[in-house]
Amino acid sequence: MTRDKQIVASVEGANMILRKLLGALVFAVLALQIGTAEAINPFGRSDFELSDSDVKLLTETTRPFFENDSIPIGTVSSWSNPETGNSGTAALVERFEQNGMPCRRIQHDIKLRTVADPYRFVVDRCRVADGTWKLL
Repeated sequence: MTRDKQIVASVEGANMILRKLLGALVFAVLALQIGTAEAINPFGRSDFELSDSDVKLLTETTRPFFENDSIPIGTVSSWSNPETGNSGTAALVERFEQNGMPCRRIQHDIKLRTVADPYRFVVDRCRVADGTWKLL
């Protein structure tokens, strides 16, 4: 085999390995996104459970932060679910832009009925091209 053919064979072999690695990476990312999308808990903690009705109340509480740009930074909204005993507040912390997308930073303080101390989560969401707000 000539030197040129050896180089071409090496490059082709490296390209095949890169394609396989890229395929595996894409599969892993898609699997992670599907698993995240199916989760009921938007905060990603296994020891922290919100019911569907809690998530609905929390979502309704924060909806104005995404729909109304005149709401002042620092505005706090509360929610409480008599079905579960869970409650919380959501505060509009910041409006910013990332990669040309409008974004919001929301601080959630959530009190679970079964836990003495509240949980605090700070979540960034940005509006993507289709108009939906996605977690960063």
